[in-house]
Amino acid sequence: MLNLQFNKGKDINLLEAYNRQYKNKTEDNKKIYIFILAELSIFLVITIISLVKITYYKTQNAKLTQAINSLIPIENQVKEYTKVKMMYENKKTILDLVAKDNETFNTVITNLEEIMPSEMAIENMTLSKDKVSFVIKSSREENIAQFVYNMQNSDVFKNIVFNGISNQGTEKRTSITAEIVRK
Repeated sequence: MLNLQFNKGKDINLLEAYNRQYKNKTEDNKKIYIFILAELSIFLVITIISLVKITYYKTQNAKLTQAINSLIPIENQVKEYTKVKMMYENKKTILDLVAKDNETFNTVITNLEEIMPSEMAIENMTLSKDKVSFVIKSSREENIAQFVYNMQNSDVFKNIVFNGISNQGTEKRTSITAEIVRK
């Protein structure tokens, strides 16, 4: 048996149930729209930030490229300077070697001037790195002997070879060869 009771005097409002369900769906839709709008806003903000960063990095890259390009002439100057410096150092090394040899030659010539008697003259002289050869003349044999003796006592010469004295008129001549002592 079916026991149905009807409320007398009260109407059944079917639209209210439909409206409640519709309101719930509308509120759910509003929440979904708000969520989608928030996601789009976040996406938009991230996109804007990314675009700003990309623009900034492009600007920085352009500035760096410009700075690098402005340094290329300086780099070329540095390369040229390095090349010139190497050439200078090579020439300086050669000059130092030549100057050292010249210093030795200067020492030999200065020593010869100091030990040579006043009445003597050098007619011919050959000077190399290790050896000196010359022809001397004097009016007296004693001057030649004194000169050879002075060379033997000098610390600039060694292994002195004296080839005897020849008479040519009033002048006496001889050739002398000696090794140069390197210091």
